[in-house]
Amino acid sequence: MNDKIRILGIAPYNGMKTQMIKAAEDYKDRIDLVVLEGDLQEGVSAARNNFHGDFDVIISRGGTARMIRDQVSVPVVEIDLTDYDILRAMRLAENISTDIAVVGFPNITEAIQGISTLLSKKLRIFTIESADKLDNTMQHIHDQGYKIVLCDASSATIAKRHSLNCVLLTSGQSGIRKAYTNAIHLVESMQKLRSENAFLRQVIDRQANDTVIFDNKENIIFSNMKFEKRDELQNLLKKEISSVPSNKSCRIIKHHNKNLYHIKALKLNSDTGTYTVFYVERSRAPFLSGRSGIKYFTQAEAHEAFYNSFFVSISDILGNDEDFARAARFKRPVMLFGEDGTGKESAANMIYNKSSNGNKPFIVINCELLNDKSMEFLQSNQHSPFADSDNTIYISGISSMNHNPLQLLSVIMDMEVCLRNHVILSFPTNGSSIPKFAETFTNKLGCTVLNLSSLRSISCQLPKLINLFLSQFMQFSETDILGMEDEGIKLMMDFNWPHNYAQFRRIMEELVSITDQSLIRTEDVSKVLEREKLTPVTSSGINGSEVFDMNRTLDEMNAEIVRRVLKQCDGNQTLAAKRLGVSRTTVWRYAKI
Repeated sequence: MNDKIRILGIAPYNGMKTQMIKAAEDYKDRIDLVVLEGDLQEGVSAARNNFHGDFDVIISRGGTARMIRDQVSVPVVEIDLTDYDILRAMRLAENISTDIAVVGFPNITEAIQGISTLLSKKLRIFTIESADKLDNTMQHIHDQGYKIVLCDASSATIAKRHSLNCVLLTSGQSGIRKAYTNAIHLVESMQKLRSENAFLRQVIDRQANDTVIFDNKENIIFSNMKFEKRDELQNLLKKEISSVPSNKSCRIIKHHNKNLYHIKALKLNSDTGTYTVFYVERSRAPFLSGRSGIKYFTQAEAHEAFYNSFFVSISDILGNDEDFARAARFKRPVMLFGEDGTGKESAANMIYNKSSNGNKPFIVINCELLNDKSMEFLQSNQHSPFADSDNTIYISGISSMNHNPLQLLSVIMDMEVCLRNHVILSFPTNGSSIPKFAETFTNKLGCTVLNLSSLRSISCQLPKLINLFLSQFMQFSETDILGMEDEGIKLMMDFNWPHNYAQFRRIMEELVSITDQSLIRTEDVSKVLEREKLTPVTSSGINGSEVFDMNRTLDEMNAEIVRRVLKQCDGNQTLAAKRLGVSRTTVWRYAKI
């Protein structure tokens, strides 16, 4: 194997070619040298035509070096004019005439300007930026009456066409040797850098996580993802760039193509700009998002869900903002007690949005929907939210879960979930009645207790709530409703509101939909509320509710119950039968009705 550095020399004139070959004798153990002669564009053509030689570096001089550097990707080292080279040329020119003009590219004229100033020499210096300016410049010098031009070989040919005498600025052995030394150091540094990059690439490729890096124009500059459909995931990552904070890392959890992705994202600054880095760990998801009781929200998703909810509009009226802020700040486990429809998930979301965990995922676990597989995932999978850290975990539906609630409590305590995460739990209450095992959870986990107000307890605020709802609703509707008739408001204040704010929102939406004038009529309010008293309602949360129609046969109502339980059990008839206390055949028969 040849370890020598391969150098292509482009000499603007024959004398330099000889000098370069001679100086290379001192480096014969370090370099392989090929020298071609060519000035300016000829030199560029020579460099471009010799890419097949697999050269490590190109060495040239003056304008030729500048032009080559602009048009080839191989690094170019320039042979500098030494102070001795410049002084020697100036001395020769002064022996001929005192009227001396200097012509050259900036890399030549700047050095001459410095020396002439230091020595108080009066030289007229003409700096050119491109070769096509040479002809006009030489004509101008001739017209000014100059006799001698100090220039390099590329300029000398054109100077002679304008009857000007030339003294060449030539590089001696010292400048050429310095160029060889610089070229060797440059190539060795590049080889070391390539070796380090190759090593780091191997390290990255062998780690469990995939890595994707975007530049400040959101272009991928590095990715070691190798699985199919990686482009889809990379496009999802691209959409997350704007949400990655500039001063700290954040975590993102995504479900995509039945896989669960745990992502760490951060921004890194360098001299060339800001880069967004994603470290992606992929696992086979044991469930589809939310269908088996576990759902992940990014900060943006949780933020949008909360600020689009009705709860945010009424939080000031409820008067517990300070309690939520304190719960967010101290990160002790929180227990939320409240009647059905009082917005327990929205309250948990508010605590999350106010906390310093806001750049970590918000994870909602609905125990009522947990099946055997998702329960096993929580207890023993390395990607379980219970095995993770620094997240906000909201656990609801404990009183309706298919498994023993105390088993869940044992798992939370044994895995020390509350020490590593901010855990928020909720239990529904019936008035002031609290389930016995809810007290067990509260005491065992050392929870801060927050009680959510029922709508009936703040019925005096109903006029304000009605107007708040209408103002919020009007933003998304063409209907122009100014309010509700006074008697209608009184009926609303006298209503019992068993399902609280969820029921209030649903009734208001119905009233708005049937109103065709500026005020909601009292008779419409009366009809809707009377029907509400006769219709048992099962609320599904602050964002909506389901009405169970009692005006059917017993078989039809039983079939509806079976279908709802089947839906909660993800279609698992065995699990649904267990929950209902009937045989699997009975579940199958009612599901067909």
